[in-house]
Amino acid sequence: MPWLVGADPDTADQRYPLDAPCLVGRGPYNHVVLDDTRISRQHAKISPEAGGHVVQDLNSANGTFVNDVQVKRQRLQANDILRFGPFRFRFETETQPATDKKRSRFVEVLTSVGAEVPASIVDSLPVGDSGSFPIVPENLGQLEDSDRKLKVLYTFLQSISTTLDLGELLGRITDHLLDVFPLADAAAVYLRDATGGVRTREVKRRRGSSPSLHLPAQFREEVVQRARAVLSAPIGAGASPVMNPNTTPARGVRALMGKRAGASGNSMHAPIMIAGKVEGVLHVRGGNSDGSTPFAQADLDLLTGLSGLAALSLQNARFHQETLRQQRLQQDLRLAEEIQKSFLPRALPSVEGIEFVTEYRPAFSVGGDFYDVFWLNYDRIGVFIGDVAGKGVSAALLMARIASDLRLAATVEPDPGRALEHVNRIVLDRRQHEVFVTGVYFTLDIATREITIANAGHLPPFVRRAATGDLRRIEAATGTAVGIFDEAEYPSERIALEPGDTLVLVTDGVLEAVNASGEQFGFDRLEASLAQGSSTARELGPRLFRDLRAHVGEAAQSDDITVVLVGVS
Repeated sequence: MPWLVGADPDTADQRYPLDAPCLVGRGPYNHVVLDDTRISRQHAKISPEAGGHVVQDLNSANGTFVNDVQVKRQRLQANDILRFGPFRFRFETETQPATDKKRSRFVEVLTSVGAEVPASIVDSLPVGDSGSFPIVPENLGQLEDSDRKLKVLYTFLQSISTTLDLGELLGRITDHLLDVFPLADAAAVYLRDATGGVRTREVKRRRGSSPSLHLPAQFREEVVQRARAVLSAPIGAGASPVMNPNTTPARGVRALMGKRAGASGNSMHAPIMIAGKVEGVLHVRGGNSDGSTPFAQADLDLLTGLSGLAALSLQNARFHQETLRQQRLQQDLRLAEEIQKSFLPRALPSVEGIEFVTEYRPAFSVGGDFYDVFWLNYDRIGVFIGDVAGKGVSAALLMARIASDLRLAATVEPDPGRALEHVNRIVLDRRQHEVFVTGVYFTLDIATREITIANAGHLPPFVRRAATGDLRRIEAATGTAVGIFDEAEYPSERIALEPGDTLVLVTDGVLEAVNASGEQFGFDRLEASLAQGSSTARELGPRLFRDLRAHVGEAAQSDDITVVLVGVS
């Protein structure tokens, strides 16, 4: 086995195996870490290739020397002296005693050969949610290697964990992938989109503009569906392939397997696992134009560990985005609630001998129920209660528009029935399909205490008589809901209110209020509540809500509730 051996008194005891690519530099992720400012962060790389080992300078500031001659790329001979800054090492080719192969601290991960050209699989291993799990080092070399890898992982985590912005996070991930793998030409992150497909989200190239990188179709099943990391290279660039009987090849990929010790490639893919599902892929591609394969099994082990850290940060970024979206939604709903409240009457008309009691309780922040009390002229008041099909923001917007249409129609049509016919035509002219509104509109003559009422498919109003104690449903003046039929007609009915009488209007949220057993409040309980006790509006309203609360108990409100009472004295 070839070795890199310290040639200075201070480094004479240092020996580094060269059975796989070996990085030399000042950065903590190198195999040979030289802590000196004259050494570049990524200084040089020594790689095994067909016919021997090659040292390659990685654009270092102070150069790489072989036998005191500065080189960019040089094939090594036995006993060559390599110098990196002030540090000298000797290249030895002595054969070491054979030993059983030990597993690295990082689980060796599935490797494949071939990406954009025909390829073969070198080795294979599934990847879990946390990437590649480490094992206990068994010797000093493994311990040193584990220490270097931990430093890389720690530096990587420190950088990507300080941002929750998804765009910035993806940029940091690709930047650090290029730092960690100095022979990489480009790095990319692929993420799942809304359709479930894996798409390119971030690409960065070491030189020039960003390339157009895509996850090769031949690896999509292996990496995305089977959650396996792959090391790939063109056929003929890696180790001699042999068949691996323990691996089932992905469709479109030739099932040719190489020996793990000699596995090398020019491109790596590692799945990003979140909650047991592949949510993306990290991709690192080499840029060698001479057909060499700069990445080894240990590089793929490291990339897989980085993918686990990237998964955690991506999940945090997504949670942050969802939190911000929920906060914006809550803010919008609070604003919508304030706007809808502004549509309701701020103050009810004050008329001697006439009392108004109103209550509005949306099931959500905003709702589709609505009521309005407004002056038509100096001696008449208009009152409207309505319910749009649906709940939430869309229903609230529609009801606000209907209420505006009704006010406009009321100024033109003094009769409530004709006013509802006018609103019905407006709604149908807008051609808003599957939109309909139920409602009751009446006018109150201040002098005579007479109401003229029309019902558009709404629950019947009730009149509680003070003289007899009777409770009467007003069911005669009823038409269809607004927004259904073109030629809908809405008859009107006149009713005189005597002193002590109260007119009661409710929406279906009152009848459909359910308790923990799913039992509705219903007409019977409503009528029983209205028929007992005093008939005045100031007492009927609170009593109705006490009975409603007693029935519902701790059950959640499922529909908007609106009540309007008009009493005379």
